[in-house]
Amino acid sequence: MITIKKEDNNDLKKIVDNIRALGIDMIDNAKSGHPGIVLGAAPIIATLYANHINIDIKNDKWINRDRFVMSAGHGSALLYATLFMAGFDISFDELKKFRQLDSTLPGHPEFNVTKGVDVSTGPLGEGIATSVGLAIGECYLRQYFSKEIIDYYTYVLCGDGDLMEGISYEACSLAGLLGLNKLIVLYDSNDVTLDGALKTSFNENIKQRFEAMNWNYLLVSDGENTQLIDEAITKAKNGSLPSKPTIIEIKTVIGKYSKNEGTSLVHGSPLDKNDIIDVKNKLGLREIPFTISLESKDAFSNMIISRTQDKINLWKEKVNSLSDDLANNFSMLINNKGSIKLKDIYYNFPEDGKDSTRNVSGKVINSIAENYPFFIGGSADVSKSTTARINDTLDFSAITPSGRNINFGIRENAMAAIANGLALSNLTSFVSTFFSFSDYLKPGLRMTALMDLPVIYVFTHDSISVGEDGPTHQPVEQLASLRALPNFDTYRPADANEVIGAYKAILELRKPAAIVLGRNKVRIEDSTSSTEVINGAYIVKREIKKLEAIIIATGEEVELAIDIYNNLLEKGYDIRIVSMPSMSRFEKQEEKYKREILPDNVLTFVIEASSSQSWYKYVKNSDCLFTIDSFGSSGRREDVLRKYGFTIDKIQTKIESMIK
Repeated sequence: MITIKKEDNNDLKKIVDNIRALGIDMIDNAKSGHPGIVLGAAPIIATLYANHINIDIKNDKWINRDRFVMSAGHGSALLYATLFMAGFDISFDELKKFRQLDSTLPGHPEFNVTKGVDVSTGPLGEGIATSVGLAIGECYLRQYFSKEIIDYYTYVLCGDGDLMEGISYEACSLAGLLGLNKLIVLYDSNDVTLDGALKTSFNENIKQRFEAMNWNYLLVSDGENTQLIDEAITKAKNGSLPSKPTIIEIKTVIGKYSKNEGTSLVHGSPLDKNDIIDVKNKLGLREIPFTISLESKDAFSNMIISRTQDKINLWKEKVNSLSDDLANNFSMLINNKGSIKLKDIYYNFPEDGKDSTRNVSGKVINSIAENYPFFIGGSADVSKSTTARINDTLDFSAITPSGRNINFGIRENAMAAIANGLALSNLTSFVSTFFSFSDYLKPGLRMTALMDLPVIYVFTHDSISVGEDGPTHQPVEQLASLRALPNFDTYRPADANEVIGAYKAILELRKPAAIVLGRNKVRIEDSTSSTEVINGAYIVKREIKKLEAIIIATGEEVELAIDIYNNLLEKGYDIRIVSMPSMSRFEKQEEKYKREILPDNVLTFVIEASSSQSWYKYVKNSDCLFTIDSFGSSGRREDVLRKYGFTIDKIQTKIESMIK
């Protein structure tokens, strides 16, 4: 336990107040931001960084660092001011460009943009849910490499908004079940939201709520008292509490020292000039903007370095003493964005030449897991249907930390955010549910793309062809939605060959991706290719002489397109079938390749049991689209497909009429 002496308390008070002043100056200069949390929660974050958090100021990506998640992402000025005072590579000029275009200090914290920021946050609840993934990652890696190599805490600063969002309940419920005792949440409890007093929208007993979820609960009644905050954090770490995650509720005053302290008026608008001067006078600081005590800055940095430098040096010695096998795997872990090129993906092709793409996916997942120890994930209680489960391994928990199956339960929203935390722990994570339920996890999936994390989303039951379950389970607009997402690859493979190719592409590219799969058995075509999937689209059936038309198809509709091709070929029509498992990958290819696959001025059709919205760029008009822009129906697969026009006869007849 670290004891703060009286003079240290004075030093820390000066650090807190300098962080406050710097934060409100940044917000004033930007004419935008949230001064309330800066003034109210500065003692929390300053105490954490001064006395507890183990980090390397010169190497903010040190893999054994403690993680800090600013779940209340609107408090970015508070975080940036703290990181600057701590000695991270942030310049005064950058502080003055807070929230400005192309600044390294954006409006909400962004991973890989600002030194010292571990997670992109902003959408409330996402940060605290992501922290659960970080804690799982630490627990798994600690057992894999030993406590000497991996041993860190995950700290979170959250507010009332985080705890009101449903995702936090999902994630914290799972964290308590798993016993993640190295997860510590610091709750900035100020009884105010943007619209007014907290009691008008939220009156839960946080102590009872979290204890019911198998968490430890501690209370700090005075958020200005850094010694009480320090003692609470120490208690959460020293083993005196049950082996559970811990939430520390710290009662603070939003906008402390400002004229509107304790009210919503100070939440999301800059203070006026006179108020800023009054605050600084109350704190005994100079009125000149961006004026800080260099003594306090040095003292803060030295507090951190004096606690951590010996630990870092000892850690380096332990890493250097790893066995060759562990050293190689450790190097692979650190380089988690490097391509993973597995020599073979194990899959036994069935004798009848048919298999569902979801079934193939399950076998491929297990093949990857056999060859790559940092592959971990699970499903939202549907692994029997999605087949996204690693065989011959335990379910993960703090008691069984070597397990690589995570039973997320029916918690899709938290599942995606937790997957992001796993990826931020340098693991490769996969998560799975039915495609129509991808909407439940879209916020986390969007953060995957924003942070450029190697998370694999495995979605099954990919179209109206799921039949009897009806329109609630029949995705229609979801493919168009995912295809619209920047920095995200969506794959809809046609058969086993393309499933294998999709996983190979995802592991090689190390980009955020979804693989969308069907539950119906389809032919494994001789003309499909695993190696071509990375190009996004390729020719599966060529014209014989003169090209008259092209049919683009994805997923199980490729089989339908090939059947139509064979019929038209017998009638003397010369067409081409293009499989497009990934539109985004195809659009990234050189123009020459794209023109070779889809030449200009050739009549082109699309067959996909999904929304038309993605496809207009490839066709002349809507007459060339065999898609669906309405909700589906409950019924036998064949009847549903017939109702919405996905039959050989109907599509073939129309194509013939248009070619003529």
